[in-house]
Amino acid sequence: MYFSHMNNLQNFLDTAVRAAREAGALALGMQSNLKDIRLKGLKDVVTEADIACDAAIRKTLSEAHPDHDIVTEEEEALRRGKAGDRFTWFVDPIDGTINFSRGFPLWGISVGLMRGNDMIAGAIFLPAVEELYTAVAGGGAFLNGRPLHVSTVASLDQAILCHGDYNIGDTAEARGIINRRLHQMLSQAAGKVQRVKCLGCAVAESAYVAAGRMDAYCMLAMKPWDVSVGSLLVTEAGGKVTRPDGSAFSVEGPDALFSNGILHERVLDALGIKGK
Repeated sequence: MYFSHMNNLQNFLDTAVRAAREAGALALGMQSNLKDIRLKGLKDVVTEADIACDAAIRKTLSEAHPDHDIVTEEEEALRRGKAGDRFTWFVDPIDGTINFSRGFPLWGISVGLMRGNDMIAGAIFLPAVEELYTAVAGGGAFLNGRPLHVSTVASLDQAILCHGDYNIGDTAEARGIINRRLHQMLSQAAGKVQRVKCLGCAVAESAYVAAGRMDAYCMLAMKPWDVSVGSLLVTEAGGKVTRPDGSAFSVEGPDALFSNGILHERVLDALGIKGK
């Protein structure tokens, strides 16, 4: 039974990798000649590459697993599974679209599968730097086929903390609330860690925690496609994921804190909203 289970997970992972790689090649081919960069809300953008990659991934997933639900950033969700044993794909066709549209190399594609309430397989592909992050539940996390492990940094003053962007939200009021919350947390934490960074690409930032390049990453106002695969990568690499107030993590949001595990409680304390 164990081997059958792992074979199923590998099959799901193969689908995720194929979909992410195909979309990555498509996006790279379009990046230098973008013709349609539109505002999606007042502070966010969408390109024709986002739309094309979304459609390409949906096609690959639908052909491979026609009875699975698909939730993507750019189109309405496809609900096709059976209640009680539902498989749901979460897809970010291009995460870090502002980076992508400006020619920054740090952007990526995330394709992950959840069964019930548990992430079971997923891939994050960063095409411009040729990095493929993969994980299956119980099988570890990998970068280009090499095992990953979170950092062993145990002192908060040697830690690198990363955070999500400011100005996230559909309305001026929502953006103001998120900006104030983020500023409050960073003001509390900045002097206690070694560095505070923002890379503008959630899937890369969570993958970097899994790879031990950073020690913690905090994101507010997330969507499932932002964090689904990242949460699996980090836990499979030996780290920990909760909300920034210390409560249980859910891919449904609204917030997430990824860490190397060793520093998790100290990062929660440094952010200053634990238990609030």
